[in-house]
Amino acid sequence: MRFTWPDSKAPILKSGKKLITSFVAAAVVAAVGFAIGSATLASAREPSRRSSSAEAAFLKENDAAMTKMMNDMAVKPTGDVDHDFVAMMVAHHQGAIDMAEAELRYGQNEQLRRIAQEIVAEELQEIAAMRAASGEKLTPTEATLAASFAGTAAGPGFSSPGPADDVPPSLKRERPFLAQNNAAMAKMMNEMTIKPTGNIDRDFVAMMVPHHRGAIEMAQAELRYGREAQLRRIAQEIVVDQIQQISLMRLAVGEPLPPSVSSPTDPTP
Repeated sequence: MRFTWPDSKAPILKSGKKLITSFVAAAVVAAVGFAIGSATLASAREPSRRSSSAEAAFLKENDAAMTKMMNDMAVKPTGDVDHDFVAMMVAHHQGAIDMAEAELRYGQNEQLRRIAQEIVAEELQEIAAMRAASGEKLTPTEATLAASFAGTAAGPGFSSPGPADDVPPSLKRERPFLAQNNAAMAKMMNEMTIKPTGNIDRDFVAMMVPHHRGAIEMAQAELRYGREAQLRRIAQEIVVDQIQQISLMRLAVGEPLPPSVSSPTDPTP
């Protein structure tokens, strides 16, 4: 008698084909899911990359502005406090303008952008007023800006230093003024050396606040040692403007005001 074994290979092959098909389908789904996930991750990283790139450019512009400012402020003392105050404060104001323009290019906080615009406008006006008070020749635009600054008229100019034998006594008299300015700038640059946070607006405030404090201390040195009446008025205006803007910048990023400044509209040192 012959035994005939049932053909069991057919169902096994069919089952194997189904299993292979399932594996292939699962692999396709996984690949598609991975591709979608990778694309989503890439798109999520893209704004971060753009933000990082923007802040790198922002910080680079600020570094260049501060390097230029400190080079321009390294003036040779003349023995005339008022003359040297203008030479240094004009360079310092230009540094603030360059920093504010970097915020306007890269910042996102609308309140800070408005403050940056005010910084540019006010400091250009004060530069023109200082140069007018010192008797420098102004461009038509600078003359208009200087005229719009209350109480500023063209000054007679500063007398140039006398012979070499006459310079040392005047430089000795100027020494306290220069020492106060040097200390203010050293403190300012130290406080401006911040660790970047990745937030351009916050880093702008972190650097501009000590920069404004530096301007306040320079203006206070002029009020203490300077003699020219128009420059002293401009120095007073600088103190008021900078304190006010410090308060507004801090409020714009949610920082508390220090106890000594109760309101941006009450800028008492």
